Amino acid sequence: MNENLKDITLELQRANHINQLILDSVAEGIYGIDLNANVIFWNKSAEELTGFTQQDFETQNLHDLTHHTNKNGEHVPLTQCPVYHALNNGNKLFVEDDIFWKKDGTSFPVEYTINPMYENGTYAGTVITFRDMTEKMKTEELLLQSEKLSSVGKIAAGIAHEIRNPLTSIKGFLQLIADNPTINKEYLSILDSEFDRIESIIKDLLVFSKPQQEQYLHCNIVELIEQVVFLMQPQATLNNVEMITQFEEENILFYCIPHQIKQVIINLLKNGTEAIENGGHILIKISKRNNFLNLIIQDSGKGMTEEELKKLGTPFHSTKQTGTGLGIMMTENIIKNNHKGFISVESVVNQGTTFTIQLPLSLEHNEEYN
Repeated sequence: MNENLKDITLELQRANHINQLILDSVAEGIYGIDLNANVIFWNKSAEELTGFTQQDFETQNLHDLTHHTNKNGEHVPLTQCPVYHALNNGNKLFVEDDIFWKKDGTSFPVEYTINPMYENGTYAGTVITFRDMTEKMKTEELLLQSEKLSSVGKIAAGIAHEIRNPLTSIKGFLQLIADNPTINKEYLSILDSEFDRIESIIKDLLVFSKPQQEQYLHCNIVELIEQVVFLMQPQATLNNVEMITQFEEENILFYCIPHQIKQVIINLLKNGTEAIENGGHILIKISKRNNFLNLIIQDSGKGMTEEELKKLGTPFHSTKQTGTGLGIMMTENIIKNNHKGFISVESVVNQGTTFTIQLPLSLEHNEEYN
């Protein structure tokens, strides 16, 4: 009897030893907590990644040591911790973007999976598997930088091509004027327009240079639109285009860089006006939903093909003969990067194009300011 008990004990010890060897052999941190939130196992990788040993959790709560603060520097209450939420509900959960804290007081980015743990068919706690994402994030950053450099190269090539065209025209007309002492004013007008084209290209490109510190102001989107509509009305009248405004309210306030938002509206109204060949209309519609304002600019112009839509926003690709494609690229940059908003476009050939923009109403709903 004693021999059998001894054999069983040795077998259990051996099984526990093998289990521990398996846990310690994996690169990911793995730990388990019971229903009382006690750490019941903590593998070698978890120890190496955090600096904590299982004994550290005998006197202090796991959450208070490893997950007390989020990546924005805000305190994370125990009730908002994904691990303890999953523990209380017995749920599986995958968290892709979070941080854990080390014993030395530093943090590191992690992704982790939470799985329920059962003993003899009874829910007994959770197992958490986590991975240090530092190297992956560095690799992604290097890839992003590489893509940016590639884009810079393409833009530089585009600049050379786009500016060369008007410069060639200017050179030709200067030679013509030099050969003919009687200066034709028409030639001077063409030269002036070509210089304007170069200035326009450079102006658009400056938006993508190192940004200056801009001030975000509390503005009424309705007033901004009315100012732009007034500015664009002469061009619309010449093209026989009616501009229609529909405002859900007369006073919709949001935080923005005013001149940038006006530039976006100018770009889209200008594009819409130029897309309408034989008269038509542009609808500018504003509404407010939850914490966002919605801006819709819809024209009744010639529309775009699927192929043209795919290339929309590509530097120096445009559906217009004299366009650079930088206006839409600049618009996307202002909405997405500078205001953390969303922009989408739909178009049907011979029916028109619709741009839909969503912008956060306040800074607290904009991740840039959290």
